[in-house]
Amino acid sequence: MTLRCLTPEDRARHKAMSETIYDALPDKEMLIPMTEEEYDDTFTDVNEDVVYGIFEGERLVATSCLLHDVRAYHVNPELEEVLKHPCIEIGECMVLPQYRGRNLMLWLNRLVREEAKRQGVRYMLATAHPDNIASNTSLCRLGYEIVKEFTRAGKRRNLLVMDLERKDSFSPLK
Repeated sequence: MTLRCLTPEDRARHKAMSETIYDALPDKEMLIPMTEEEYDDTFTDVNEDVVYGIFEGERLVATSCLLHDVRAYHVNPELEEVLKHPCIEIGECMVLPQYRGRNLMLWLNRLVREEAKRQGVRYMLATAHPDNIASNTSLCRLGYEIVKEFTRAGKRRNLLVMDLERKDSFSPLK
């Protein structure tokens, strides 16, 4: 397996992988697929977003993204102070079903966290379906804390936050 940053030329691979995962989900609430606008924003040479991918041969099997557009989080009053600092979202965290259980997501998300630190980001934001135990566990192992449950794009999500400057626990309500 190889790891590399995805380029605009990988857009179709990413989209195909996302569609494969989404189509196989028994509960479509578990994943909020990227919109075409989000693909246009992310898969361009002029964007700060970073998309890491793990490949087996030519096949993309896992991805995680460092996304700089955090406007969707402004509906959460708990994040008012957080959003005054440099923030990013970790998103598009996906692994093809036959490659799960190998800690690929934890590996990718550690790389995303290190990239965020290099970019001077203070807070990392994430969402995961409350019933997606694997995603919530992986994010919490990385250092995120669940702040609350909320609705995003009409779907239930846990709101997770990680303060890259803190060694102890994070709470936006402290």
